[in-house]
Amino acid sequence: MTDDTANTDAVSESRAEHVMIRRTVDAPRERVWRAFTDPDEVRWWYGSDMMDVEIHALEAEPGGSFSITMRDGEDDYDMEGEFLEVIERERLVHTWYVGRVTVAFDEVGEGTEVVLTHEGLPDRETTEQHAEGWTAAIETLAAIVRNDEDRER
Repeated sequence: MTDDTANTDAVSESRAEHVMIRRTVDAPRERVWRAFTDPDEVRWWYGSDMMDVEIHALEAEPGGSFSITMRDGEDDYDMEGEFLEVIERERLVHTWYVGRVTVAFDEVGEGTEVVLTHEGLPDRETTEQHAEGWTAAIETLAAIVRNDEDRER
């Protein structure tokens, strides 16, 4: 689909207060949007290969809630939030147990640029943990949706 020389590796920026991940995914915007908003899809990439994910609620509409448990074999991490803004196939904004997450989706050729920003993180350690987790998750998502496209060829 997209040129292999395009930005296909996640670029992560982290500061004490936020993380920004920018990644061009080799799949149509509709497919990437579905991966973010369909509970059956989210559970396969959200924890990357580091954690198991259980989706309790994922209502991608303004005022809708989400509740996710991530397990790393030793501990459970409960994530809850509320969707603040949902513009289909363009933008998702939701609260997080700490801070706020914004995801923008833009068509780039035949692919989709995903820009995920997590704001309001309290300190450098938390920011670095979230940068690592979000980067791994987005890379897993990219591999899953690319495999979908490869199977269709």
